[in-house]
Amino acid sequence: MSTGDIITLNVGGKLFTTTRMTLLSESESVIGRMFDLSSPIPPAKIINGAYFIDANPEVFEVILDFLRYKTVIIPSKIPVEAVLVQARYFGLDDLILQVSERDDVQKVKVNAGGTIFETTRRTLTQQPGSALAKSVENGESEIFLDVCPKAFEILLNFLRSGARKIPPNTNVCTESIGSAAQLLGIDICLQSKKGPGYCKIVWSDDRRDKSRFCNCKMLGLRNHKNAPTTDDWMLDD
Repeated sequence: MSTGDIITLNVGGKLFTTTRMTLLSESESVIGRMFDLSSPIPPAKIINGAYFIDANPEVFEVILDFLRYKTVIIPSKIPVEAVLVQARYFGLDDLILQVSERDDVQKVKVNAGGTIFETTRRTLTQQPGSALAKSVENGESEIFLDVCPKAFEILLNFLRSGARKIPPNTNVCTESIGSAAQLLGIDICLQSKKGPGYCKIVWSDDRRDKSRFCNCKMLGLRNHKNAPTTDDWMLDD
């Protein structure tokens, strides 16, 4: 036996033919060590001349192509998370890294109250524990959010750049910004040095000739508190 051996795999009932060299291309992975002739890890059980692997064959096809070409190609019908689960099982760290990096910049179409926005998964997951981030955690490329589209546009710019501003000529109800943020689980505030439960007044409304600051109540965050003096919420504390 050698690295040039032709090997047949039975993956969940579907037969695949490959070479031992391909299976060893990620030598430190579980699947690599399974077929390494010098490894103490025994190979899969042979059934009717094929090594049996109990896995989803459609997902394994992605895995096998990665071992062949070192490139990840995931058909639209296969959830990204399904590929990651199998990659973790087989210990394919490079594949996981490729999928994660590509996933971050993958475009997502967001229908917010009937208005379409395009952004990246990286932007939508800026706050990982939020409801917004969870809405794309399974590789979704399109999502619907029942929120004010104008408020969402402002929140999207906040996630992209960190800017806490209502731009000029923006026809939006100020309270809808906080309402949308709470629905999506996005934290748009900064804690004041006064302590937990108190927020800095950091949002500015640039829709008038002269900009003004917006407190939490104005933003619709009625369960938030603002410190009573500028000394408690100034930006450079």
